[in-house]
Amino acid sequence: MSLLHLLKAFESETALPIEIPDIRDAILKLGYQDEITFVAGADIDPGKLRGVYYQFTKRNGVYGDPQLCTLIVYSGKLGLDWQRLVCAKELIHVMDGAEEKTETSEELEGLIEKLIGPLSTEDFGLADLMAGKDKLAVYQALAVLFPDAAREDALKKIANGGTLEDVAQQASVPLPFTRLVLREEWPAAKKDICGC
Repeated sequence: MSLLHLLKAFESETALPIEIPDIRDAILKLGYQDEITFVAGADIDPGKLRGVYYQFTKRNGVYGDPQLCTLIVYSGKLGLDWQRLVCAKELIHVMDGAEEKTETSEELEGLIEKLIGPLSTEDFGLADLMAGKDKLAVYQALAVLFPDAAREDALKKIANGGTLEDVAQQASVPLPFTRLVLREEWPAAKKDICGC
């Protein structure tokens, strides 16, 4: 249900790009976290890992109320369009259920191995499920970054002589993903991916 609320917050937006801080603020408003911080430009090899998030609880004093916090770290070796997609994907994960999150170093290592290795193996288990969810989150993030109203406007621009590259630049979304969103099949795919 959380993803549907997030999509609803942006559904009528036509002005692109959808800003990452606006997505963060919508998630905070929905009550999933108290604080979300981005760490820009980390020295991460994007061929292995583009971004990661870490959640923790802190207290602002001995008797302070617990604050639910998320730290999102992304590679500084990515272009702006990829940085935005990675941050949006990690923001989608903020709303994941407890069963979709790693809790031990072994689970984290298994997930990373699945993410940088072959996803389709006969080794089924929690890491495989989490890796599949991670890939799905990319497409869910894409649905937030490219609301239906903005998609309709982009299709009109292209029909009137605009280019796919212009739309990708305006949306600040990588070209292959912009191409996917503008395909005729996207609305049906989005419905399956997002449950809306």
